[in-house]
Amino acid sequence: MSATEPKPENTSASRGFLSYFVREPLVHFLALAGLLFLMQGLFATDKRDLIVVDAQTQKFLFEQEEELQLRSLSEEEKADIISNFIEEEILVREAVKRGFSDSSRIRALLLQNMRFFIAGDISEPNEAELQAYFEANLDLFESPPSLDFDHVMYEAGKPVPADVLEQLRSGVDPDTLGDADLAFGRSIRFMTQTRIAQVFGRDAALEVIAASADSDAWHGPFVTPSGSTHFLRVIQRHPKRLPDFETARDWISTRWLADQSRAMLDQEIKAVAPGYKIEIEPVQEGEPGA
Repeated sequence: MSATEPKPENTSASRGFLSYFVREPLVHFLALAGLLFLMQGLFATDKRDLIVVDAQTQKFLFEQEEELQLRSLSEEEKADIISNFIEEEILVREAVKRGFSDSSRIRALLLQNMRFFIAGDISEPNEAELQAYFEANLDLFESPPSLDFDHVMYEAGKPVPADVLEQLRSGVDPDTLGDADLAFGRSIRFMTQTRIAQVFGRDAALEVIAASADSDAWHGPFVTPSGSTHFLRVIQRHPKRLPDFETARDWISTRWLADQSRAMLDQEIKAVAPGYKIEIEPVQEGEPGA
């Protein structure tokens, strides 16, 4: 045989293995089992409940929060909003599974019932626990900056004179203008930035907060979603402040109980979360809320 010619392949080992494979039923069984296992992995149905957080829902939630905060949200804040939405969806579905749907078909009531069911056995804190909690979480009890206003309101559907703002700025008595506001009256006290945005809208909050601290100018008109029209004048600005323990005792107790409830909810969510499959759709850059 020439040195340049390829040597014949040794096929005896391969023939022996094939012969063994054909003769041994156990080998057949193991091969079939392996094939079935592979197919099950490829085609098995995921039996977890699916929760989809679509892009439209995310944009709505982000825009809603931005309206209150009067600024764009950070990525961390957006992640927290999505996490809270997923948590609420899990709690609602768990409430339905546990029978609450028979008496409460509104989402908010389902959430309330489920939270009470999970965290309804928390004992009241003692004095020492409250004092320690207060001292460790002073920032939670610090009141945010707030404003006091003079206020003129026109009811929805009623005509608003075009020169109302001009009259107010020229010194006309505000009590002679507008309609009676049973909700707020002629003067409003201690209204925070978030509350201003909730009641009078984003534009009102931006305008009055940006106004000079020593300005007593009137601002408006601000039309609310209900159709009423409002004019506002800042009469005092309150800096953030920290109450003493005795003044805030009930508030401290409420926050302490809320934290304990939060811990129990987290534990419950952690236990049931593996039964859910979460899909979060991407939000396109440049779109509102993105």
